[in-house]
Amino acid sequence: MFSKPITWLSLALLAAAVFVALLAQRALLGTRVAQSAVTPTPTPGLAADILIPPGSMTAPDFSLRDQDGKAVSVSALHGHVLAITFLDSHCKQLCPLEAEQLAQAQRSLGPNANLSLLVISVAPATDTPDSERAFAAAHHWNGDWHWLTGTPDQLAQVWKDYSIAVAGTTDNVLHSTVLYLVDRDGYQRAGWAGPIEPALLAHDVRLLDSAA
Repeated sequence: MFSKPITWLSLALLAAAVFVALLAQRALLGTRVAQSAVTPTPTPGLAADILIPPGSMTAPDFSLRDQDGKAVSVSALHGHVLAITFLDSHCKQLCPLEAEQLAQAQRSLGPNANLSLLVISVAPATDTPDSERAFAAAHHWNGDWHWLTGTPDQLAQVWKDYSIAVAGTTDNVLHSTVLYLVDRDGYQRAGWAGPIEPALLAHDVRLLDSAA
């Protein structure tokens, strides 16, 4: 995803880099699922691009600060379905598209849904509480959402744990992204490595929330 317009040469080079990163990301995710699978099939009915058998892949934990300065972690949110994604609040291209898709899913679920949206910053040098709130407001997010940031080392570890490649400069942040769904017990269960279908995302959240 690009934050600002760039030259054609830079665009070509960055596009090639992100293509390689996405291929590596898909391969790594596939390997992680295959290595961790303890049951032969995922829960029937999940509609995401990536399906992970129940109880097989714990979501990597982290503790980061949100737009209000509150510490947020995966482990502290057990009991909630989590949607974890990676965005730049100043991006003008693909990040806003994902934000709109997330907003549509939130509207479908309703403001009282048992869903927490965790956005991990990929642009800590420029993301601020004000820019994060403005981004969320512009896309009409509702319900429980947290835009998370931390030290460079903390963020780099989270990006690595979730197979996210981040490169570029302050002016042009390039990153791969996956939207992960984590069930109420803290296990990764589904994800999108491509465009999100809001109705299917809402369906999967309801299914994971209703699972025993």
